[in-house]
Amino acid sequence: MSGQTILSLKNSSQQNEENERSGLFLLESGKVMRLTGISILIGIISLYAGVRSQTPPASAVTAEMRAEANRFYQASEWEKAAAAYEKIVAEEPANTGAKYRLGIIQLNLDRTAEARENLAAAMAASPNAVFALALARAYARSGDKTKAFETIEKSLALGGIAPETLTAEKDLAAWKEDAGFKDLVRRSDLAVNPCKASAEYRQFDFWIGEWDVRSTQGGVPSGTSSVQLILGQCIIFENWAGGSGTNGKSFNIYDTNDKKWHQTWVSDKGTFTHYIGGLVDGKMVLVADTVIGGKATLAKMTFSKLANGEVRQHGENSTDGGKTWTTSFDLTYARKK
Repeated sequence: MSGQTILSLKNSSQQNEENERSGLFLLESGKVMRLTGISILIGIISLYAGVRSQTPPASAVTAEMRAEANRFYQASEWEKAAAAYEKIVAEEPANTGAKYRLGIIQLNLDRTAEARENLAAAMAASPNAVFALALARAYARSGDKTKAFETIEKSLALGGIAPETLTAEKDLAAWKEDAGFKDLVRRSDLAVNPCKASAEYRQFDFWIGEWDVRSTQGGVPSGTSSVQLILGQCIIFENWAGGSGTNGKSFNIYDTNDKKWHQTWVSDKGTFTHYIGGLVDGKMVLVADTVIGGKATLAKMTFSKLANGEVRQHGENSTDGGKTWTTSFDLTYARKK
């Protein structure tokens, strides 16, 4: 909970099916020419004809064809979907989204060799983790463990494949107990959830839990707090319910840019405070520039993990730029039983 509130009482894009078509026209010049009126006209006509000749032909694929292909795909009508997407790919060989869908359709029709060809082309043209998983499945269907593992390996630099997706994929089930596959799953987990791989993100984990909160001096009940680890283990999310009726929430995250911890606190009384700090001698120290009672104030919170597993949150304020501090609150968090 926020120190200020005690006083005023307390963060796989979907692949587009169709690619935008565009033309690039390069006009080459280098000669200075003296032109009469008729030669200028002839030149303009020739230039226009040259540009027109370089314009790519319009696709024969209509909006209706695309809609029908998508309808068959969504309905899992694989034979009809295959015919529809084969026409689209024939007309638009650079359409990676259509090639990906055709590859998925062919996997569902057990046309593995064709699926592998289309998925490999899609992956080469537009590398991403979604295409990588599909291509790995195609290699697995062919019994090519090396290629399947190499493709999953490539996905790690593309954001990774969710570990639960890899372990649940039937086409990869034969290698579920394979040491190499398990290592790929582990590293995919870190690629998808990068906060797991950083020790800095774990510095404030001692505050996570379900807590009954009391005053450190006197043991007077002050409220309850549910502190959760969310969003890929990147965010520590506080849910404070004060005994006096004040409720609030805070989001706490380590910023890899400034190498500091940030807490953003908001409450149902309209208060907002942004704290910045970090780990100091094993304690999380967060400080905010704020205004209390009309005065510019530094509000500091120090979180300490106690030997018995409880957490002390000590709030202090300074109105002289941090030269002197006075206690604003002192709370102890005890785990609910």
